[in-house]
Amino acid sequence: MSKSSISEYLLSSPETTDLYERATQSQFLNLAGRGQLPSEVLSQWLSQDRLYAQAYIRFIGGLISRVQLPTKVTDQEVSKTLQWRILSLLKNALSGITRELQFFEETAKKYGLDLEAIGPVAEGGNLSNKSAVFAPNKVTQDYIDLFDSFSAQPHGDSEKTLLDGLVVLWTTEKVYLDSWTYAKQETPQNIDPKGDLDGGALRKEFIPNWTSEEFQAFVKECQECLDAWAAFQDGDTEEVIASGSMTIFKKVLVLEESFWPMVA
Repeated sequence: MSKSSISEYLLSSPETTDLYERATQSQFLNLAGRGQLPSEVLSQWLSQDRLYAQAYIRFIGGLISRVQLPTKVTDQEVSKTLQWRILSLLKNALSGITRELQFFEETAKKYGLDLEAIGPVAEGGNLSNKSAVFAPNKVTQDYIDLFDSFSAQPHGDSEKTLLDGLVVLWTTEKVYLDSWTYAKQETPQNIDPKGDLDGGALRKEFIPNWTSEEFQAFVKECQECLDAWAAFQDGDTEEVIASGSMTIFKKVLVLEESFWPMVA
């Protein structure tokens, strides 16, 4: 890994090629891009994504608590240090996710989507059964547990480092961007979104938001901060950093693959 950044290493590894494709090119995304997702299915997924976003707030708070700004006065202003850059990134992440939650509510109201939709649960391989109450499904709960492992006690794990958290942050955001970019590429040209099964919610509102230049710039900043912070570490060898980061990267990809609902 000595000649490449940590993000390049993770993305280019033969270990993750197929897994990354499955995590970012699901049938759910294909149908979403073509306007063929029924409002009920979109509501079920969006309601889980909203719970994910709420846990993300605690996750970002946990990462902020791990940023140690330099205390020693040097020729370099604190505001120009890597730690300050990471803190600014996390501040933007927090602002972004609060806007996102508001966006969910406004768009759901506009298109008649249910943000407490009860989705199917796996039971003996049958996904037609519905859970009795609105709650996180298994994969959403796994994501919540991952995020909360970086938060304050009693759920947090003090051994998890800022580097670990930056790997999680970048991976989740990078996969989200690439997933909806794939959906956008599947979008047919010159077809009015008003005729979509969701009334145009995805193609008019959600997909443009999740593939915007602003979001692309945020993901790029996540990547650059991760790469810089990984290179800044001197307590572990490159091999240890690469191995630990790969474990986290794979875990998030597995979660993301499962986060997209199974659709016909």
